Amino acid sequence: MVFCSISVNVLPKMYSDNKKMEMTGQFWMSRLADDISLSDLNIPGTHNSAARYEPFPKTAKCQSLSLTTQLQAGVRFFDIRCHHKKDLFFIFHGPINQRLSFDQVLAHMISFLIQNNQETLIMSIKEEHVPKQTTRSFMETLHSYINQNETYWYTKQKIPNLGIVRGKIILLRRFFSSNPIGIPATDWQHDGFHQTTNLFIQDQFEIPNASVKWETVETALEYSIQDKSSGRLHLHFASGYIKNRLGIPNITKLSSQINQNLARYLSSTSQHRYGCLIFDFITSDLAKQVYELNFYK
Repeated sequence: MVFCSISVNVLPKMYSDNKKMEMTGQFWMSRLADDISLSDLNIPGTHNSAARYEPFPKTAKCQSLSLTTQLQAGVRFFDIRCHHKKDLFFIFHGPINQRLSFDQVLAHMISFLIQNNQETLIMSIKEEHVPKQTTRSFMETLHSYINQNETYWYTKQKIPNLGIVRGKIILLRRFFSSNPIGIPATDWQHDGFHQTTNLFIQDQFEIPNASVKWETVETALEYSIQDKSSGRLHLHFASGYIKNRLGIPNITKLSSQINQNLARYLSSTSQHRYGCLIFDFITSDLAKQVYELNFYK
């Protein structure tokens, strides 16, 4: 992909003058105007959002905060990996059971939206591990969940304005479906950068060292500034792992360095549009740094 250099201005004013600028992570989207496209926002996100358990240290756990704590901290992009078993979904990271059902994930999210109906959540759903004892497709099972709480879902393929999706879960589909539903993200590359009509994705996750990952992250962030007028939703994964000599992945060896680099980068940047910044081991402070970029006086 060729990144051209063009001049850009900072983000347009996106909040109402009659709203106080004081905010917390719990309701930061309520301070934004309805006519803003999701593609124009800076959104904190988490990679493998519910991966909190692992058989061996640093190999599968990607988050320290629970889903509820992430929501309260301001996280609005969630990467949910579903193992399809007995026509139900259970949360896995690879083959590792995360001791959580999809019903429980939805209960946390819908409860949050009921209490904070000006917020919206982006849920990336991907099939994880090998399906077992199923009688229907992954999509058919997802439909069964959506149908139970249909009013809380946005399943169109278009990137929406915020006002349309307040109080809803936006489906980002990372699995095949013969019946188009949700924002399509099935053709997902992991070796650098990937771009579709609706999405720009940086998800390079198997890398030799943190310096290589940071160079990729920084290049993608600079491209997002230039691509401001395309209408694409940009997804920047700060996540990944470094393998040791035995081929065993180490997640925290990468995340600690990249998260520090991103914190420094965001503290020194102007109010540009970057999109969704998606972390391993997000903290409330990191989330705040991202969503506060949407506001200025």
